[in-house]
This record gives sequence, C-alpha cells and structure tokens, in this order.
Amino acid sequence: MSRLLVALIICFAISHVAFAAPVMLPVTVNPSDGKVLLEVRSLDQDLIYTSTLATGLGATSPLLDRGQLGDNALVRFERHGPRVLLVRQNETYRAQTDNDALARSVAESFPRSVLASFEIVEDRRGVLVVDATSFLLSDVYGIEAALQRAGRGRASLDRSRSFVDATQTGAFERNTEIRSVLTYSVAEPDAVLRQHAPDGRSVTFEHQHSFIALPEAGYQPRVFHPRSGMFPHVFFDFAMGLDTDYRQRWIWRWRLVPSDKQAYLRGELVVPEQPIIYYLDPAIPEPYRTAFREGGLWYNQLFEEAGFRDAFRILDLPEGASPMDARYNMIHWVHRSARGPSVGPSYRDPRSGEIIRTIVRMDSYRSLVNHDIWMGFRPAFGSAAPAMTSEEMAMARRRQHSAHEIGHTLGFAHNFIAATQGRASVMDYPVPLVRIDEDGGLDLSSAYAEGPGEFDRFAVRYAYTWYPNEASEREGLASIIREADAAGLRFITGGDASPDGSIPDATTWVEGENMLAALERTTAVRERLIAAFDERALVDGEPYWFLNKRFAHVYLHHRTALQGTIKYVGGLDFHYALAGEGIAPTRRIPAAEQRRALGAVIAAIQPAQLSIPDRIGSLIPPVPHGWSSGWMWSGETAPITSDAGDVFNPVHVAHSLAQEVVDGLLHPQRVNRMTDPSANEVINTVISGTWGVAGRDQPALRRVAQRAVLDALLDLAGDSRSSAGTRAVAEQNLSNLQRALERGSVRGLDTETGAHRELAARDIARYFAGDDTPEKRQRPAPIPLPWP
Repeated sequence: MSRLLVALIICFAISHVAFAAPVMLPVTVNPSDGKVLLEVRSLDQDLIYTSTLATGLGATSPLLDRGQLGDNALVRFERHGPRVLLVRQNETYRAQTDNDALARSVAESFPRSVLASFEIVEDRRGVLVVDATSFLLSDVYGIEAALQRAGRGRASLDRSRSFVDATQTGAFERNTEIRSVLTYSVAEPDAVLRQHAPDGRSVTFEHQHSFIALPEAGYQPRVFHPRSGMFPHVFFDFAMGLDTDYRQRWIWRWRLVPSDKQAYLRGELVVPEQPIIYYLDPAIPEPYRTAFREGGLWYNQLFEEAGFRDAFRILDLPEGASPMDARYNMIHWVHRSARGPSVGPSYRDPRSGEIIRTIVRMDSYRSLVNHDIWMGFRPAFGSAAPAMTSEEMAMARRRQHSAHEIGHTLGFAHNFIAATQGRASVMDYPVPLVRIDEDGGLDLSSAYAEGPGEFDRFAVRYAYTWYPNEASEREGLASIIREADAAGLRFITGGDASPDGSIPDATTWVEGENMLAALERTTAVRERLIAAFDERALVDGEPYWFLNKRFAHVYLHHRTALQGTIKYVGGLDFHYALAGEGIAPTRRIPAAEQRRALGAVIAAIQPAQLSIPDRIGSLIPPVPHGWSSGWMWSGETAPITSDAGDVFNPVHVAHSLAQEVVDGLLHPQRVNRMTDPSANEVINTVISGTWGVAGRDQPALRRVAQRAVLDALLDLAGDSRSSAGTRAVAEQNLSNLQRALERGSVRGLDTETGAHRELAARDIARYFAGDDTPEKRQRPAPIPLPWP
C-alpha cells in the first residue's frame, strides 16, 4: 500500500472521528469474556432509564409480550470511592420551589433506590469505564416474580446461560441500547410454560435496556382536568399551599410546538417543529398494515383542530433499524397462543409527564373474534348479501382499534360513555352496531365508526393546542372545557363503567343512545339471529364444533346492553365536577326509569328469552379429534361449557345467563344504594317475576331463573358488603319465600319442579340455621366472550 493511500485513510479516520456526533453513554461488549463496559462521562446528571421486553412468552398469563414496556425511571450515575452507583431518583415526592432547604427536606423524607453498583475498570481523566455486566445480566424486568405469581413455576436466572448480544447493542447521540439475553431455570414448570417453551425447564427472554437523554428544556407541563379525557401525571409537591392535597396533577402528552408561531396565532394551520412519528413493525401483514395506518392517521384530522397540519405520521421502519431502539415509536404485531388485549402504553419523562417513547402492541388474534361474530350473523342474512364482508368488518374494527391504542400513547384515557353520544370517541370499547332495516333484515352498514368523534376533537384541543404563555393557556383550557360542557360532551372512565357501576350509559362494549334503547334493539336483533342460526354459520371444512363459539356471540348479543340496563336500578349518574363550574355533581336516576329497566331485566330471564331451540343444540357436538389436543383449544375457543360433560346443554347455558343477570341486579353495592324503588320493592319484584309466575311451559327454564334468584338472594344476605338494612330486607324476603314454599303444594307439579322447590326450602333453612355454604350451591359461571 502506498504512503499516500495510508495517509488518506488516516486522514479520513481522523476526520470521521472529529465530525461524528458524540454518543451519550458509549458501550463495549468484550468478545473474549462477555463483559459489558460503559463509559460514564457525566456524573450526577439525570437521564432516563427504561427496560423493555424484546421477546415474549406468548401466553396471556403472565402477560409478557414482545415489546412490553417495563420500568421508566429517572436515574443518575454517582461515584462513591472505587465504584459508580446507578441511583434512581424519587420523583413521586418533591418540592417545586427555590427554597433549597425545603426541597432537601422532602428528598430526605423519602428514600432513593440504588439500582446497581459498578466496578471502575479505568479512569480516563474523568471518563469512568465501569463494568456493568452484573446489572445487565440481572432480572431487572422481574420475570422470576411474574412467572411465580402466575403459578408457572419457580424461576431463577442462570447467568451461565445468559449474555449481552453485541449485535443488538450500541450507543447513539441521545440514547444507548443494550440487549440482554437471559435464561431462567424453572423448577416444576406448569403445563402452560411447558407448552409455550421448547423446554419449560429452561426459558430464555431478551431484554432491552435503554439509557435516554433528558428531553431538551422548554417543555411546558399542562394542568390536568378530570373531564379533559387525559391521563393524569400525579406527584406530591410539598411546596403547595395548605388549600391543596399536596398533589400536583399534569397531563401526559407529547411536545408539539408550531414551526411558525405567528402564523399559528393568526389561526393558520402550521406544521410542528417536530411531528409525532410512529413506525410500523415490518412483520405486520396486509390488510392489517393498511388498516393500522389509516386508523392512526385519523389523528391528523384531530390535530388540525388544535392548529397543526401533518402533525402525526406513520412510517415504515427504516431498513436495518431495530424496533427496540428508543429512537423509534413502534406499532408492534404481537402474537400469543390465545386471544388477549392490545395495549397502548408509553414511556414518559418522570419529572413532567412528557411522552418520549411508545410501543403499541396490536394482538394478532382479535380479527378472528370479529370473524366469529360475523359468521354468527351470516345465517340471518339468508340469501341477501351483508353490507360488508367478514374481512371488511374486521378491518373497520382494526382502523378503530389502531386509533384507540395510539390514542392511549398520545395521552388519552378510555371514555366509556362516548357510545351513547353518537360514537363521540375512539377511546370507547365498541361492538359492531347491528340494526334492523325497514324490511326486517339486518343492517351492518354502520358496524364501526369510520373516523374520530366529537369528544376526540375536544380532547386533542385540550392536550395539544399551543399557547404562547401561561395566562393564555389557563384561559384557553378553561374555555375548551366550557365548550365541551355546553355541547353536552361527557367523559367517564375506568371502574366507573364496570358492570356493578351506577351510570347506565357508562357501559363498555355497547352501542345505542341509551341502554334501554340498546337493549330493545339488541334483543330484537338477537331474536332474529337465534331464529336463523344453523350450519350456515360454518364454511365447508370447518368442524361443527365451531358453532359453539359463534353461537355464544349470538346468544349473548344483548349482554352488555343488559348490564347497562341493570345499572338504572339503584342508579346514580355523576360528573367529574369541580367547584365553581356550575356542573351538578350527581343525579339520581328517576324512579320511573328504574322501574322500566327493572321490568326489562326481568323479561330477559323469562323462558321465552332464555330458550335455545333444540335444533341448535343438536348441531353442536363435542370437540372433534385433532381440535381437542389438550392445551391449544382448551376453553379458549369453547366459551360455552356444559354441566353435562362434552354434551351441549341448553338449560345450563340459560342458567348461566339468568345467574349473571340476577347477580348483577342484586349486587350488594347496588342494593345498598336503592332508595326509590326501595331494595324491598326490587327484591319483591324479582321474586314475583320468577317464583310467582304461573305457567307450565318450559319448566326447566323457569326453574333455572328461580334458582338464580334464590342463589343471588342467599349470597346477598350473607355478603359482608351488604349493609345491615340490605341484609335485613334480603333475610325478610328469604323468610317469606321459605313460608311460601312450605305452604305450597307439590301436587300437580312434575317431579323435577317438586324436587327443585323442596331443595330451595331446605337451602333457605340451612341459611337461617347458619349452615349455608355458598360453594356447595353450585352455579354456572358466566360465559366468557373474547373482546371483539
């Protein structure tokens, strides 16, 4: 090689080093001994540490997914003698003040956490080279505890079979990525672990450690309002006054700043300085890929409401880029052996709530559920073509689904009252809307919403409108809240929408302007679906056993509307109201609406609505050979189980529905809050609507409804959550029922009904003798339906 060529190579190398962007935390994996060395250049300076699963278990319990987010910590490197410590700061408790003594008093009142201790291998004039191997090959994510909590076995990390993957490790300007490959020895692995790993005694996961530079200065935290639809970033601030609860509440959001602030303030649409960019997992196939992109890009309509043009982008992941690299916000395609949730989590700056990274996890199974629902509809269409194919309906749901999960990663919480407000938000849980057309046929043309709703527009404005100063922001946000209130837009989230809640319209997986209307519509649709259901719900080559899961969706088509209707009884509507806003905090559901709902609920457990035609039961055989191979199909695709072994039992299915309905109606907390109608009136009405109804048609179905009422009433009387008044009313009604059973003649009754009544009387007697054992009063469990 000539001297000139050598000189050119040296010059190129020097210039490359001179102009290369500096890396934040250089990392080296020694190929000879596998040690991992970090170059710590900045001591006592905060940065963000995150831990992410790079590979998953593929099971739903415990949920350990590829791309699952873990710890999100504010950390710093501190030198103490011959070692460097990785210290996690306590951002939950602080004092935002110029008073250093006050800030120090708070810091000293609560602990910090030392996450790791590194040996100093070399001190290069202030650049400390430390051995981080021990920390990186530790169970940072908590796999051992997760497996043990789920009963999967006793796992322990085996470092001799673990290493750091140098090919997936590197340092960049503002982040350092390190991939640990960790093998766990598992004592006594259970069947689930053995089924999901090649050898359940040895389970290997890959774990991504990310060290990320703090966001640049200039982010302005935004105040939280409980009706804004946002997630709260909550921490204690002991610098606040005595007129507070010491909790500071901001919102989770991305930083979005207009590139031309004056044009923005003039009302022009402006591109942001830095748009929010997500990347699609290369593994996502069509037609999902297009559906996810289209649904996610609905947000550009919404960001325009906040004054931004082209603020949200979804791109293909660049060739060669790692989806685990913190520089890329990902939409992942996640696989499991059974249906499970899709998830939209995010990593945030622990100091402010500013969102800095996300990995959306979309479950590959969910469209199979949509297909089963569509196949259950198919017989009812007869020779008429449905408005959309199975794939079209599933992709309509995937567009909404993508917008929903991405919405979480933009800071938006569930809005479980939006369905009753004209599909006001993608953050609700939707079911396909099925109507009956003018000709009496089924109409699927509006199965899922095609775009965001009015509440979404409001929420994006609240979170992402840019303001030039604090005063204008305070005034602007208050104005947005007032606009939403004036438009009647509601927000109810979390457990406030649970089946035992008190707001009827805050019910998940339901469509309708109110729950009574929803129940009327879904009951009418359900009647047509049941009347038409047959082998047309199968395609050639499918086992008849598939009718089990498809009929489950048909039979329970009205389930969520029933749950919402139950909530009228003892119902209390409420708002997340703040003083001074003029918003009424609560409203009792009018007595007339409660009684109407009670009548509709009792009608749902009459034989006519519990009945399953014999021809349907005759079409559903046990699981065939090849589909019954143990774990792969056990329960997950057979929602309707039976008390008759493998044989489909329509009476058991009816009992399950009746028990679910009555248990919901007589939930202790619901009965405790009944006033008008009173608990006594409600219980009397339920008893008279089942035990007091004369009739000899379908006696088996009458018996299961009666038995469901008795078991729910015995549970209510003995439940520790029941108030003294509730228990007194429940016991009084049990006593009345007992006397009626003892007085009643069994003459003229069929043998089964006579035995049923005698057992009921004995069970009540056992209760009053203090000998009631709820576990011995065997009842069918609710039929589990996977999320659509």
